[in-house]
Amino acid sequence: MIIHLDLDCFFASCERVRNPSLEGKCVAVGGRGDPFIFDKKPSHAKKLMTVNSGAFVPSLFHAEHDSRHYFKDGDKMRGIITTASYEARAYGIKTAMSVHEALRLCPHLILLPPNHLLYHTMSHELMEYLSTLIPVMEQYSIDEMFGDLGGWIDDVDTYEFVRHLQNQISVEFKLPVSIGASRSKWIAKLATSSAKPYGVRVVHAEEIESFVKDIPIGDFPGVGKAFSQKMERYGIKSIGNAWKSDALIRSWGTHGRDLYARLRGEDNERVQPSRSRKGIGISRSMDHPVQERDELFRRIHILVRHWSHTIMKLGVNPTTYSFSLGYENWGSSKKQYTLYRLFNETFLQSFTIEKFRELDVYPHIRVRYIAMSATKFIHHDPKTFNILEYENDMKMRSLSDALTTIRDKYGMDIVRGGGEL
Repeated sequence: MIIHLDLDCFFASCERVRNPSLEGKCVAVGGRGDPFIFDKKPSHAKKLMTVNSGAFVPSLFHAEHDSRHYFKDGDKMRGIITTASYEARAYGIKTAMSVHEALRLCPHLILLPPNHLLYHTMSHELMEYLSTLIPVMEQYSIDEMFGDLGGWIDDVDTYEFVRHLQNQISVEFKLPVSIGASRSKWIAKLATSSAKPYGVRVVHAEEIESFVKDIPIGDFPGVGKAFSQKMERYGIKSIGNAWKSDALIRSWGTHGRDLYARLRGEDNERVQPSRSRKGIGISRSMDHPVQERDELFRRIHILVRHWSHTIMKLGVNPTTYSFSLGYENWGSSKKQYTLYRLFNETFLQSFTIEKFRELDVYPHIRVRYIAMSATKFIHHDPKTFNILEYENDMKMRSLSDALTTIRDKYGMDIVRGGGEL
């Protein structure tokens, strides 16, 4: 059996562990996409958090800030809800709702700014604890994990084991968790969804068909909105419908065949103790879109410094770089480049600034969004890189290594580039 654990209202639950007086109250954690990153005054000891790894665990920078006015922007409240307690959800508060709307629905809502260091630390400690109880564990996201009980716990004992595990997590960490179990990862994840909040559901092999038959196809993990709409056009509205449409789904090639196996719980996908990262990116939406190009490129310099530090810390060498600018009421401009250079911050800064200048095709329109990402990692093999740039890149790489060490010790803002001032 494979189990899937989903920590209920995780951010809000962590805040309750830190402050038990929040128990039973309407609590929500909100976010603003780090409104402090572009401050000209250096942040105190801002550092990259890399304690967790997983398919959907982002790299985050943490710094201490005065959070009393976190959501205030003049006379306005800005930000969105990232997690709400079940007491708050009873008032209609949902994830991605604006904090302004949430406070309108629930004026007595206790609205808290995010403490990502707390959440990552608690997630990491729980993962370490689970690894002492279950031989093979996978961190799927900051609040979701998979575990493989095969050869460890007999199928007939699964329910008793996960119920005991749920109780242990509650006692040791004061965190509510829902747990699902089945023969495949994705059926186990569906089982968890059906068990929430704070429930347990075990779906044995002979029960899978009856369990999934009425679940909407769009609720299946990995079936996005566009693909579910495609399936609905063929009359496939539920997983049960999909089970009866094997010839059609398999005709969609490898993706279709893999999806059909997942839908039936026959994919045999293993729990992976570690996952290789596919990409590293950073992006920001601005509360106040930027018109002045000097200020825009100052912000790009800042984002590149954080982006470069993340790449250096993770020890990867990208070859494909993507950039995007979002304009106010005017769409966006995007472009992707592939080049083989030994990664270093000096190269990345100059290359990124050059490409964003080319990308800025509407220089008189305000910019509301900046994004950059790096993918397709390769090994540090000299034969792979541009031979004309390699010697200089090696020197700049040594400088980047030194900068990484200094920033690890003293914080991200201890060394900043001239373009940021």
